[in-house]
Amino acid sequence: MLSRRALVASAGLAPALLSSPALLSSSAGAQATASYPDRPIRLVLPFSAGGPTDTLGRVFAEQLGKQLGGRVVVENRTGAGSTIGADVVAKASKDGYTLLFNNLSHAINPWLYRRLPYDAAADFVPLATLMEGPVVLLVGANAPYRSLKDLIDAVRARPDHFDYGSAGNGSAAHVSAVQILSLTGTRMNHVVYRGVAPAMADLMAGIVTLVNDTSTTALGNIRGGLVRPLAVTSAERVPFLPELPTVRESGIPELAKFRMSTWNMLLAPAGTPPPIVAKLHDESRKALADPAFVAKLAELGNVPMAAADLDGTRAFLVAEMERWRGVLAEAGVKPE
Repeated sequence: MLSRRALVASAGLAPALLSSPALLSSSAGAQATASYPDRPIRLVLPFSAGGPTDTLGRVFAEQLGKQLGGRVVVENRTGAGSTIGADVVAKASKDGYTLLFNNLSHAINPWLYRRLPYDAAADFVPLATLMEGPVVLLVGANAPYRSLKDLIDAVRARPDHFDYGSAGNGSAAHVSAVQILSLTGTRMNHVVYRGVAPAMADLMAGIVTLVNDTSTTALGNIRGGLVRPLAVTSAERVPFLPELPTVRESGIPELAKFRMSTWNMLLAPAGTPPPIVAKLHDESRKALADPAFVAKLAELGNVPMAAADLDGTRAFLVAEMERWRGVLAEAGVKPE
């Protein structure tokens, strides 16, 4: 039993404890977490407007805002193969109000750039794997190539004569071409554009020979007859282009096991409160279980990624980083 002196002392201590800055801060933090979100969330898209990441990010932002009962505001922060936008989020307040919607470039950039202003693994909390789709190999509508084998045979005959375009180092267009050229022992010149649209314009004009584009933005140009698809990078043919062969079916022995898809992930700055992390993870998985949202993804040639918990989401990112480190090293790609 407490003595009378101890009771008096503890009674005097209570007001001091309640007015302690540390306790007040903890209480305020708990209240802020419980009411999250009580203002708009900023979703940073690290690629230009109109590209595949931008298109999918805006569809996701609308869905997430609807579920959270608030606004998710999209902000394009472009440049340096998504590293500028990623850096903005890495250095943002750790309160769940600035998030990153990125693609496989997040796992590739550590091996393409000598010095990144952030650590792609340690400075982020991977919140959820979201959607994935294949890459489509495209040539101009008037190009003489009717198959991927036709193109590779031409490139073999005239090394370094042909150009391929991409939206930047580390993009799906870039790394898919790097893999195919490396496996087939062929060489093409890489032309970097500021976004998919100018690369596609030059493809249609015959200035570059090849542009590999994600299904998200490739489908409109294919259906409009503006470009000719040669192959798709998925392991199996895709329902939205059932007549299009896979790279595996190209008749090129070195590509018999080739498979690649591009994926998207939601990330927050490291140190974001665990309850907010859990909420955003749960809401992301809820979105991917919504039939209407899944139908929108299908229209864009994408499917929800396999469900993973938070530990599984981080493990996926780490595994992808290791996989692409090996692929790029084998292809002789060195950091710049």
